[in-house]
Amino acid sequence: MKPNVNEALELIKKNITPLEPETVGIDEADGRRAAENVTALADYPPFSRSPYDGYAIRSCDAAMGELFSVIGDSFAGAPFECKIEKMQAVKIMTGGMIPEGADCVVPWENSDRGEKKVKIYVSPEPFENYIRQGEDFKRGETLLKAGTEISAAEIALAAAGGIDKIKIYRRLRAAVISTGDELTPPGKTLEKGKIYDTNILYVSLRLRELGESIVYKKAVRDDIEALRTSVLEASKKADIIFTTGGVSVGEKDLMPDALEKAGARNVFKGVNIKPGMPTMFSILEGRPVIALSGNPFAAAVGFELFGREALAALSGDRALSPRRAAAVMANGYSKKSGTERYLKAVCADGLVSVQDSQGNGSLRSMTGCNCLIRIPAGTECLKAGDVVEVLYV
Repeated sequence: MKPNVNEALELIKKNITPLEPETVGIDEADGRRAAENVTALADYPPFSRSPYDGYAIRSCDAAMGELFSVIGDSFAGAPFECKIEKMQAVKIMTGGMIPEGADCVVPWENSDRGEKKVKIYVSPEPFENYIRQGEDFKRGETLLKAGTEISAAEIALAAAGGIDKIKIYRRLRAAVISTGDELTPPGKTLEKGKIYDTNILYVSLRLRELGESIVYKKAVRDDIEALRTSVLEASKKADIIFTTGGVSVGEKDLMPDALEKAGARNVFKGVNIKPGMPTMFSILEGRPVIALSGNPFAAAVGFELFGREALAALSGDRALSPRRAAAVMANGYSKKSGTERYLKAVCADGLVSVQDSQGNGSLRSMTGCNCLIRIPAGTECLKAGDVVEVLYV
């Protein structure tokens, strides 16, 4: 008996053992997600500093027109080491450490810029123009939460907190195998009865868009031994294997037998869903194998629903699962759905529109889509204004 979608998703999670996160240098973490909270090892800034070029003084000494003795300099990286006393000033540059005893900075434009003696033309308040130690964050504060996508800003933040390594979810190594005697690489002349191999491109590029790497990619003819050899080759190189085609019930649908001969353990073959009903999930030498339909849209639905759940379960990164949200139908869909169904759609500003063509083999209608509409089993029809669940792709 075929599982429903939720049962299939649970079987995927139950049968996949997550890979351990990896620790990398912060300059290698961009584009990945933090696998644990990142905590500051130091205050930032690590000392009280000046936001301007000017003079560090004691605010209690300052009054309009007062004359201060300039006793030294404080530059970025070269602080003044002594304590400021009454009516003393230290010339300070932007980013310079505010010396002990000073509690404010007078910008140059509010002084006569004297070298030995300086006249102050303002009466600053305590801690005016004064960036306190730890003003941005304190040691022990969480800088990045687990699951945060890491970019240049996050790396700079971590570095400011004294972090040089980050634990991240692994970049998975994926294999993609397309099957069928009819497949022809793009750019080659099509012979009679042949088609271009679009599925291998779609699955490979979706994996790359999700941040994974392709370590094995191959188109294989309809031959059990060739298929068996290919999936075994892929299992030696990849963390996860995707195949397209050959999973239905036709004479040339050889992938189930090929996986069995390779020693794979079948978890489920087929799901109560349209499109994508033939989708199959197996474990081969510890590697998850997601065998997708050969029809382009059915393969896309199988990838977005089950392939991405397998990626999330294997990497531990739940952000790889498709994001689900509620949306309001902008147009209707009149076909009755006895089985859970997914439609090509476009969602913007909370309104979702069904694409005109829902054919499994239609590639044109897949372009521009940014979501799938989920139609529960038993739904009679959808009308404009109905609230539906969408999965963003």
